[in-house]
Amino acid sequence: MSHLYGLDLSMEQTGVTIFDLNALQPIHIGSITTNQKQSHGKRLYIIATEILSLIEKYPPSIVTIERGFSRFNTSTQVIYRVHGLINYLLRDYEQIYYPPKTVKEAIIRGDASKKLVKDMIERKFPDVVFENEDESDSFAVALTYLIKNKYIAWDKDGIKIAKKEREGSIGQSRR
Repeated sequence: MSHLYGLDLSMEQTGVTIFDLNALQPIHIGSITTNQKQSHGKRLYIIATEILSLIEKYPPSIVTIERGFSRFNTSTQVIYRVHGLINYLLRDYEQIYYPPKTVKEAIIRGDASKKLVKDMIERKFPDVVFENEDESDSFAVALTYLIKNKYIAWDKDGIKIAKKEREGSIGQSRR
């Protein structure tokens, strides 16, 4: 069986989505959470152990990763430790990095908020439940690969509906 991994990497909570490339359906959506009080080494070990377990259960064919961005020097150094670990663990598989704007553009539009992207995904995949933002981000990264490589037809017609609903819910909450 062929599997597509979507990863949103973080030292605190790494989002992981795995698609079955034959059925074109998600078969695993989850996150790997670490304790901030533990050393970076221990936290990397936890991430590695979970990823290795997933590789054994769902051997990857392709790995998609949301490209990080540099904000603060210290946090950037920490996140790149996670990227290095993942690059090493998945070294035998094709790894594709997508910038956040590319992910948003594939799903709805380049300037969309994370919430709007998540709402669009939930509209198209009504049975999918996300526990946190990292899971929806990892799903979006994997979905970007499927859209860009024409595994699935993606219709952005829901944009106007999502935008109207969003504007309507904002207006309602102010009343």
